[in-house]
Amino acid sequence: MSRRPVPLSGDDVRTCLQAAVLAAGGQRAWAARHGLNQSHVAKLIAGKRAPGDRVLSLLGLRELPPAYVPASVEDRP
Repeated sequence: MSRRPVPLSGDDVRTCLQAAVLAAGGQRAWAARHGLNQSHVAKLIAGKRAPGDRVLSLLGLRELPPAYVPASVEDRP
């Protein structure tokens, strides 16, 4: 029986990025290693930009499509 992965929040993704940046020796080193601009990495960590597919892939992550839940009876027109 396989278990479904638990979705990560935006904060969780930023934490993963921060850990990767620290392991690389800082934002400039991580950005240079992956062909990115250091200011872009800083904006990602600050939450001013959402990570794209490339950064997510570098972190071993991928974006899930939006989720939907049934509307309650009170929510229906």
